[in-house]
Amino acid sequence: MPTDTTELPPQYDPSATEPAIYERWLASGAFTADAGRSAPAGGDRDPFVIMMPPPNVTGVLHMGHGLNNTVQDVLVRWRRMAGDEALWVPGTDHAGIATQNVVEKQIAKEGKTRFDYGREAFVNRVHDWVGTTGGTIIRQLEAIGASADWSRLAYTLDEGPSRAVRETFVRLYEKGLIYKGFRVHHWCPRCLTSLSDEEAEFHDETGKLYHVRYAVKGEPGRFLTIATTRPETMLADVAVAVNPEDDRYRDLVGKTVILPILDREIPVVADEYADPAFGTGVVKITPAHDANDFEVGKRHGLPLPIVIDMHGVVREVSDAEGRVPASLHGLDRFVARDRIVDLLRDADALVKIEPHQHAVRRCYRCDTVVEPRLSEQWFVKMAPLAAPALEAVRSGEVRILPERWEAVYVHWMENIRDWNISRQLWWGHRIPVWYCDGCGREPIVSRTDLTTCPECGSPLRQDEDVLDTWFSSWLWPFSTLGWPGETEDLKAFYPGDVLVTAPEILFFWVARMIMAGYEFLGRRPFHTVNLTGTARDTNHVRMSKSLGNGIDPLDVVRLYGADAMRWTVVAGMGLGADLILDPKDLEKSFAPGRNFATKLWNIGRFLLQNVGTDPVAPIDDAAIRAGFTRADHWVLDRLDQAIRDCEAALGGVKPPEGRWPEALRNSGLRLNEYAEAARRFVWNELADWYLEAVKGRITTAGSDRDVARAVLAHAFDGALRLLHPIVPFITESLWQRLPGRAEGELLVRASWPVPRAAQASPAAGEWDLAREAVSALRQVRADYNIPPGKFVDAVLVPGKDRVNGASVDARAVLAEEAAVIGRLARANLTVADAAGTDAAAHGLLAGGSEVIVPLAGLIDVEKECAKLRGELANLEKQLTALEGRLGNEGFTSRAPANVVEAERAKLRDWTARREQLAAKVRGLCGA
Repeated sequence: MPTDTTELPPQYDPSATEPAIYERWLASGAFTADAGRSAPAGGDRDPFVIMMPPPNVTGVLHMGHGLNNTVQDVLVRWRRMAGDEALWVPGTDHAGIATQNVVEKQIAKEGKTRFDYGREAFVNRVHDWVGTTGGTIIRQLEAIGASADWSRLAYTLDEGPSRAVRETFVRLYEKGLIYKGFRVHHWCPRCLTSLSDEEAEFHDETGKLYHVRYAVKGEPGRFLTIATTRPETMLADVAVAVNPEDDRYRDLVGKTVILPILDREIPVVADEYADPAFGTGVVKITPAHDANDFEVGKRHGLPLPIVIDMHGVVREVSDAEGRVPASLHGLDRFVARDRIVDLLRDADALVKIEPHQHAVRRCYRCDTVVEPRLSEQWFVKMAPLAAPALEAVRSGEVRILPERWEAVYVHWMENIRDWNISRQLWWGHRIPVWYCDGCGREPIVSRTDLTTCPECGSPLRQDEDVLDTWFSSWLWPFSTLGWPGETEDLKAFYPGDVLVTAPEILFFWVARMIMAGYEFLGRRPFHTVNLTGTARDTNHVRMSKSLGNGIDPLDVVRLYGADAMRWTVVAGMGLGADLILDPKDLEKSFAPGRNFATKLWNIGRFLLQNVGTDPVAPIDDAAIRAGFTRADHWVLDRLDQAIRDCEAALGGVKPPEGRWPEALRNSGLRLNEYAEAARRFVWNELADWYLEAVKGRITTAGSDRDVARAVLAHAFDGALRLLHPIVPFITESLWQRLPGRAEGELLVRASWPVPRAAQASPAAGEWDLAREAVSALRQVRADYNIPPGKFVDAVLVPGKDRVNGASVDARAVLAEEAAVIGRLARANLTVADAAGTDAAAHGLLAGGSEVIVPLAGLIDVEKECAKLRGELANLEKQLTALEGRLGNEGFTSRAPANVVEAERAKLRDWTARREQLAAKVRGLCGA
């Protein structure tokens, strides 16, 4: 990287810079963590660990990844610079349903299904496809600057995570927490697999509620009316239920009603599941097609006929002989629904149909309406696992940010249901259970593959199902570190620190990882869960490729650079707040990041050109310190404060003594506040003030130039270090060009800046007085439209000897800094105890000091006075009317409180404006 500033181009070109810088970082090993340097493994560094939420191997980078991974990268880079042994573990997820769906669509174009291939050939095809495309998102993450330890890249189907999956299944089975049983579960007729509660997502829809009457056997003219949203399941009705406390139907319990269409007798049973206050208080019971009905059926020993198959087709499946009329056989469930409604209408059994708003579950992968289906599945008992994970959040061992999500987590954990972990897929971790058809012994659960029965020697067959994708990813925080082995990585880097992820997988993944951490390692996997906001378009609709409103981060990188994308994401998003972007106008959306990068480059270019390439003395050099001016003290103090502000905003990554006290439960991780603190220093304080103040010093040879160069280089070095975690590429490029850089020295490996002093220097406060004088003079120029190039005469009148609570010799400060103040404000200054006030503008400074600018000759005083007096008179009239309105009790007692308060706020604002105008009239016009 060149240090000759003549090679610094006028404009920053990210496309020519970023790839080369990233390659240098990789070659330097800057992202690689060493377990031996971690304190738990005997080293001298605190570990800091983030586990990357493993993206699906089918995926490509989208703004959700861009947002989430930028946040992670900022934290990791910061802690790496702060001296921690920082580990960011990257990886990908095999994504069972999603990946299998993609490949099945591919082979469907060939006119084939996976069954035409057979299991082994199909799995091999999926594996080959993943091998050629699965790494795409990793390369894309590199393009946005992700500083993950790529030497530890993990994959949920790797040997290590696979061994952890087997170990987990066996341990839970041996503890009685995994079982196989018949239950009604969510089934996707498109993906042909069962789904967990979380994978069958609720969608509010407007459907229909069908009111159907069932004739009471032996009581002509008496009917029970039952409302249902799914008349197609009537074919599998085996009972109707009423509440035992419902006097309306108490006499019917034990009797039968006639099931319409089939003319079958079904019993009336008493069960508390029937709610007397809902509808007619009578519900039909279809145990094989509704989870709640299944429980009622178990309590009453009812049969379990199945009339909808795995493809969502109506036919007799199990224990359903004679239940599907020929006219309905083989119809899609929704087509059958319409036919059944026609049959009910023809039989005079349909009372009415009305619109009905209700929540319909859909497959989270393909959006198909799921079907409740009875079959045998594998489950995990979740209540015992949830208890310690629930207590961890309640006690403060684990905190969830933003805090509003904590209540959601607690509610879900308190009402947790058993987890259906078996999937009727071929792609994924095969369930480690074997069966013997020879002797019929109990299923054999094993950590290793088996071929023959240990009892009779017969061949064994393995369970056909695979495990839910989340069964491997819930082990991610430790399976990637070598568990169940006792590895150095596990010792050094578990537990981790911060998990950065999206709220929508709080239950899918986050809660289960916490459960797994306590169950298998006895400790939390991380102490903080940072749930980021969502990338949305300007209509606040979540960005989605399918909706056509998404943004490809790589398009942003190509057009404006990775730093522009990263700055926009970090600076524009508060903790948990959504990020609003316009997919139709990328230039507008990412202008904040592009503009900041341009400004930073221009600041750096100007600064480096003026500092030059000669060696710069350190600021702690005695000769340099002795030459500090007030401005030098001020900018160094502002850097110290910026460091403290950045650390306060970033903070919250190390809980005291393992638990988060209530006062700190919501602290830190305000990345937008961190970005603003760093921006304010480099842009407003370093560039707008200090650079302007030292222009004359750095162009004049001598010891003062050496001091100015030393301070300027140190301040810019600190600014670049502060900004590096957010905009790593441009800061690295500029930092390399600072004078005195050694060959091979990299900002990515540099240390985080440390404040030099605990308190601000008195000289820095004195420079604040000089800055106030400049600002006041600039305000006068703006108020009276004085041309920028025109110098004005002004008088500085010293005030008291205290400014902002500190002792300040105002006369000495203003006199000694008059030349700089005058240059910055384009004014010819004198310092005096008083000045003529005729036709003059006044600016009051802290401690009572004042700037006075005679305006005669600069403006048309008479015209300006007339204008100001007119404005003041008009404002006086408005104030009189407003005061009268607020003094009228009839108005204040009858008008809405918010209207009255708005009027009072207006009174305060107008009163302040009147004082400002009156002061200007007095100063300019003399009365």
